[in-house]
Amino acid sequence: MFETNAVLSAEDLRFRGDFAPSALAVLGKPIAHSLSPAMQNAALKELAASDKNFASWAYYKFEVDPGNLQEALQKFHAANFLGINLTIPHKEIVLPFLEGISDFAKMVGAANTLTRAKSGWRGDNTDGFGISWAVENFSGRKFENSKVVILGAGGAARAAAFKALSQNCASLQIYNRSKPRLDKLLSDIKSRGFEASALEDFSQIGESSIIINASPAGLKPDDKPLLDFGKLAKNCAYFDMPYIRGRETSSVLAARANGVEAASGLGMLAAQGAKSLSIWTSKPLQIQTMLRALQSA
Repeated sequence: MFETNAVLSAEDLRFRGDFAPSALAVLGKPIAHSLSPAMQNAALKELAASDKNFASWAYYKFEVDPGNLQEALQKFHAANFLGINLTIPHKEIVLPFLEGISDFAKMVGAANTLTRAKSGWRGDNTDGFGISWAVENFSGRKFENSKVVILGAGGAARAAAFKALSQNCASLQIYNRSKPRLDKLLSDIKSRGFEASALEDFSQIGESSIIINASPAGLKPDDKPLLDFGKLAKNCAYFDMPYIRGRETSSVLAARANGVEAASGLGMLAAQGAKSLSIWTSKPLQIQTMLRALQSA
């Protein structure tokens, strides 16, 4: 049997008998750093304790080149995988390859959760749920009536943006180094009847803002903090979507050192993963089980 923490490729699917009968997976590139198998398999073990049917379930990680995503999804379907999570860089490019898509994933323009359908995959997006849960549970704040600032304009940023807007945030500012990508997100937001503005300078971040880093910045050991947290109002809250095994990002550390409430992406990772598993199994959310597994990984 394949180890659930091994980095696999779509070519390994030809050894279908070496996978669990009920198999799930996360696809990305790179994928070696992913802690998703640790938290998902911990939750499956918890489910199996009360329902032996889940003893035959397991979750794996696969490195898949974006140029091979469509072919890979066909292979996973043929191999009878039940569900798939997608991470960078697949969340946006997967849409044309799906048999169906949820309303929220369609609005976001990105899918991170795929469920096996008759002849393909149905896409959903649990990232919005994940960041909303993390914000509320680690800071006691809600998007509703809050000023929200998002750093980034990729798939994760889009999920955070539309979740905040759909939950009636007071205002939304978005910063992204690539202007064309930022303009595309702002245009999409406007086309859905919402309002958001470009953040031109970090000095424009107002008091009590919820700041979300939805970019990969912070993953490298030598990455500097994204903001000068010493100049930020102390009543702001900062959330990193990126996470690093065994330590905090430089931005989270700098925020806390300057008296700004901050949390890493582990809470969001656990919540979005639990939502995905609930979609696949129709069982209650296993957020705390997943969070404990992440914290001890």
